[in-house]
Amino acid sequence: MDKYKYFLLVFMICGFSLVQAQVDEASPKNSLFYYSGYLGKTDKVEFNLQLTQLKVSGSYILEQSGELFVFSGRMATDKSGIGVLIYTDDNKYIASMEASLLSDENDFAREINGLWKSADGISVLPVTLKKVAELAQMQLETSSNVGD
Repeated sequence: MDKYKYFLLVFMICGFSLVQAQVDEASPKNSLFYYSGYLGKTDKVEFNLQLTQLKVSGSYILEQSGELFVFSGRMATDKSGIGVLIYTDDNKYIASMEASLLSDENDFAREINGLWKSADGISVLPVTLKKVAELAQMQLETSSNVGD
C-alpha cells in the first residue's frame, strides 16, 4: 500500500472516530435502544425503544407467548423517565407504563424500571429492563463552506 492510500485510510478512520465522539451521550436524538428484562416477576420480555427528542415509541414481545405489543408516549424533559400507552398489534389499547430511566454519565438509560398498568386498572406489574444494545443514528452537519 503506498503512502497516499495509507494516509487516506488513517484519515478516514480518525475522522469517523471524531464524528462518533461528538454524539451527545447524555441526550441522544433519534436513537434506538434494545433491552431485555421482565414484565412482572416471570414474564421475560424483549423491548425496543426509539427516542426522537422527547417522543418515545417502540415495541416489545413476551418471549413465552410470542405476543407483540407497540407503544408510544413521551420522555420527561429532564430525561429521567418515560410514560407510554401500550397497544396490541391490531391497535387495541391494553395498558400504560410509567418508568424511570437510570443513566450514568456515559450510558444513557442503561436501565428502565417502572410499573405496567392494565387499561382496566386491575393488573399492575413491575417492569425491570437492562440495556443490551444502543444504535445511535448520526446526522452529519453540512457546511456551505466546503473547501474554505
